[in-house]
Amino acid sequence: MKVYFVRHGETDYDVVASRGVRGWATSFAPLSPLGRLQIDTIARDYRLQDAEAILCSSYARALESGALLSRALNKPLFVEYDLHEWLPQKDPLGDIDPDLLRRAQDGLERRPADAPWEAVDEVRARVLGVLERYRGRHSVIVVSHAVVIQSVTGLRRGIDHAEIVPFEFRGGPAERVERAPALVPAGLDRDA
Repeated sequence: MKVYFVRHGETDYDVVASRGVRGWATSFAPLSPLGRLQIDTIARDYRLQDAEAILCSSYARALESGALLSRALNKPLFVEYDLHEWLPQKDPLGDIDPDLLRRAQDGLERRPADAPWEAVDEVRARVLGVLERYRGRHSVIVVSHAVVIQSVTGLRRGIDHAEIVPFEFRGGPAERVERAPALVPAGLDRDA
């Protein structure tokens, strides 16, 4: 199955920051006007035209990006929780300590056994589980986040907002081959 990973458009974190929102609740931040334009622009990309469906993360920035693509391409949209961003802290109610975030980013590849953050292998496993359920399709668009895309594709560089990253999903045991871990974590996928 051909998979076109798309990183969501640029996010407007000022909207949530101005309201004192912290931790995981920042995932409610919408796209910025530039982010909407980025998605509208890539909707014209020839590679996306024949996709059968759009799968997206449940985070607002990916949902809005997926909805814009769905409307522009007239493709069905499926929200898949397991396409969410890498978790630098698994406790959904805890504040994200900048020191923990730094340690998590530095230790993403070689995660200590007692680390509170999600390992790259855990990210990859949950995303491959989602793709496995759609394996009967010819091609899909997956709107998600930088570390998610890196974990599956093995890219060892940053991924731009609204960047399209093609990937061939074979499914089953062939997909369980060890891939190079992502080396450029973007934390909470802030616009870094």
